[in-house]
Amino acid sequence: SALRSYMELRGLGEMLPKRGQAPEDARDLIKRVEEQATSARQEAERRRQEFQRETDREATSPKEGDHDDKEHVGGNKWAGGTGGADTAGLGGKGGPYRLDKGFDVHQISDEAKKNISKEALEAARKMGQEALKKKLEEIEMGARDWDLYSRLRAGVESHINALRQVLQSADAKQQERVWVKG
Repeated sequence: SALRSYMELRGLGEMLPKRGQAPEDARDLIKRVEEQATSARQEAERRRQEFQRETDREATSPKEGDHDDKEHVGGNKWAGGTGGADTAGLGGKGGPYRLDKGFDVHQISDEAKKNISKEALEAARKMGQEALKKKLEEIEMGARDWDLYSRLRAGVESHINALRQVLQSADAKQQERVWVKG
């Protein structure tokens, strides 16, 4: 299967039960996946960093922002940045929707996130809804299909997140290895 191939590629193939193995092995796999997920969550918590600004940037008018392939922290110009205000990104405030470009997330404090006007919050919400509507039209998905998808995904979201954390942890371990020529 594709999952088996991916996990074997990532060095996790030994975690997958072989065909015809007893259900206990599947329970053991689930236990190991949960342990890996717990370990990954603890590592993520350990690595989480919040930063404080001397002055709090006011979120006033949400926008998507300009695109490039560079990491941006704490501004309000670039789409996909982290810890800023007004633009689509992660870890900031006032943006219309979340946009992950794969960079480390620089998180502003929850207190700073709450410091946003009702007008700016409503404008961001409206822009996010418009972006969702546009994306659904683009992929030819109606509102009823979206509702069904959302309900189905909610039922397996914890499993998706656990597997994502396991795979990210495996990637991190793979990158930590140092190869020595014999």
